[in-house]
This record gives sequence, structure tokens and C-alpha cells, in this order.
Amino acid sequence: MRLLDWLKRHFGTKADTDSQAADLQAIFSKALAPSLSLPSQQAYPIVTSAMQPGLAAYQVHCLLNKPDKQRLDALLSDTGFEPEASYDVVFSGVLHHAQGPSHVFLHQYADFAGICVLLISNDILLLQQLIAFKAAPPAPWESFPEVAPDTLGSLQGNIEFWCDTFWRPYWLSLSEAERSQYPANWREFSEFH
Repeated sequence: MRLLDWLKRHFGTKADTDSQAADLQAIFSKALAPSLSLPSQQAYPIVTSAMQPGLAAYQVHCLLNKPDKQRLDALLSDTGFEPEASYDVVFSGVLHHAQGPSHVFLHQYADFAGICVLLISNDILLLQQLIAFKAAPPAPWESFPEVAPDTLGSLQGNIEFWCDTFWRPYWLSLSEAERSQYPANWREFSEFH
């Protein structure tokens, strides 16, 4: 019955964000706080300290193409976490380490022609491997096939969220040589926005 109550509290129409925060704070308590040195320059996806106050963990918030999401699932499995859902299924829940006290909170859903992922963890081995994990979101013309980038001025709505949250961090992580592989109109868009 506890699982049913937890699901209702988190996924019901009146989900209580305070209780979600308390649950995550209990899972990622200071007693299990990882100590990780983050490099100043990282490949995409970027590992950062958890954005929510009180969480002793690190996070990755990214958009992955389907092959890279499958690689992430394999990495989770290789480090002792068994993903409970297929790589492209909507999922939100906690994964427990097979042999230790560390955890992963994984929230994933399909959008922008890829899989949006929020991963929070206190597992040092997983986090170290995520820092070295180089991945990519779907190309912009796949995420927005109906958009001509040279017609965009100010961004709003979905494309603004996509650009600010996923595309810009990816673009800034690329070298000049990697950026030059993109079509000129999308390079110009990426430099402007």
C-alpha cells in the first residue's frame, strides 16, 4: 500500500511538490554526500551539483538521441543500477544500487525527437563515468523539422525551453571543429541564441 500512496502523492492530479522534495532529501541525505571534483570543461551532458537545496547529490539534465539513451541505460546497469523502464518509456522513480547505499532518481520522457532525462545521483562511480560520457541530442532539424532557423528571432515556448535547457549546453561543449559539421544556418542560429 505504501507504493500506491507514493504514486498517488507524486503522480496524482494534486501532486505535492513539498513532499517530493522531502522524499528526495531523505534519499540524498547529507550522511551519504558524495565528494566530487567537477572539471570546468565537460562534454555534454554536463554534470552539476543538484539544483535543489538540501540534496547531497549531483545531476544531469539533458536531451539524448536514442542510441545515446541506450548507452546511458547500459552505463546505469554496468554501475549497479537496473533501469526499470525501456529507454523510450516515460518513467519517474528511484533506482537503488544493487550492492550499496547509493541511489539514482531518474525522470525521462520522449520529446524533441529524443529522450529528455533528469538524473540525480550520489553514486561516485556513476558520476565519474557520466563526466566522461560524451553524448548528443538529436539534431535541431530533427527536433524542429518545421522550423527554418534563419526565420527565428526571439525564442518562446518549446523552442526556447529546448534551446536554453538542452541545445545551448550541448553547443557550448563542442569544439570549433565539431561545430563546423553543422549546416551554416543552424551554426548561425546556435551562435546567435
